[in-house]
Amino acid sequence: MGKKVYAIKEGYDFENDKKIENLIVKTWDECLKYVKGVKGAKYKSFEDIKEAENFLNKGSQIFKKGVDNYPEDCLHVYVDGSYSVSSKKYAYGLVAVRNNVVEYIESGVSADSSQSNIRQIAGELEAAIKAVEYALYKRDKKVVIFHDYEGIAHHATGFWERREESSIRYYNKMNELMKLGIEVIFVKVASHTGDIFNELADEKCKEKLSIISNKVVDKWLSNNLLFVENENIKREIISITNNKEDKIIVAKSSNENKLEETVEIKEDKDLLLEINRLLTKLNIEKQKKVLEYIKDIS
Repeated sequence: MGKKVYAIKEGYDFENDKKIENLIVKTWDECLKYVKGVKGAKYKSFEDIKEAENFLNKGSQIFKKGVDNYPEDCLHVYVDGSYSVSSKKYAYGLVAVRNNVVEYIESGVSADSSQSNIRQIAGELEAAIKAVEYALYKRDKKVVIFHDYEGIAHHATGFWERREESSIRYYNKMNELMKLGIEVIFVKVASHTGDIFNELADEKCKEKLSIISNKVVDKWLSNNLLFVENENIKREIISITNNKEDKIIVAKSSNENKLEETVEIKEDKDLLLEINRLLTKLNIEKQKKVLEYIKDIS
């Protein structure tokens, strides 16, 4: 076994009062000097200096929603987790979206309290694993996972040092799944900023734990339409809203697709999805006007 080196992506030199970036040191004591007590420090040990250099050059493999560019033409899955102090249980939630249509929702509560020490993070890790499993089930070759906890990306890629059993299990499982032939892109989304799909995942977690939410989804639906793939998903969302059934549109059902019946273009799914995408950017009054106009000219 070779002698370890330590790659520091982000740290701080307190003696000289300056930020440390992309530095390789040869001892743990020297590494500790730059990372101990540094919030958000990023570092990792290696036995091969080439691997350490690749780690620094490769970066964190994490994008930011609204800032960076990432694939839009593939499955997007939003993941989140919650924790109940009273029951000492955690919940997970995921919302799968394709072309701005919600095609799948899953949430659950864990009866296993062995990971309660990491609280809602346990739910987020579980949701991310289930997201990749769902993408594989759908035979997708690529999936974008949106998350508000950086460890979803950094523990999966090995960018963060794995010291706890939970992060080790997560890393092993995620890499086992990724080896099955799927590309996973990680995108950081700021929590509780009104992102509808992120808020939806969060509120489904809270629902499982009987935690009162801020009803962000319900408020959002007061001024917007949300497109879903089927009635089951619609019911999942209705359960966390207050009489917003008419704002949730089944966009793919051949029998109950309100949008398709209005527009009368059942044969052109690509056009329908493009209309869905554009409509979600409009407020409710403009959405109604567009639908009325399309109906008049069809």
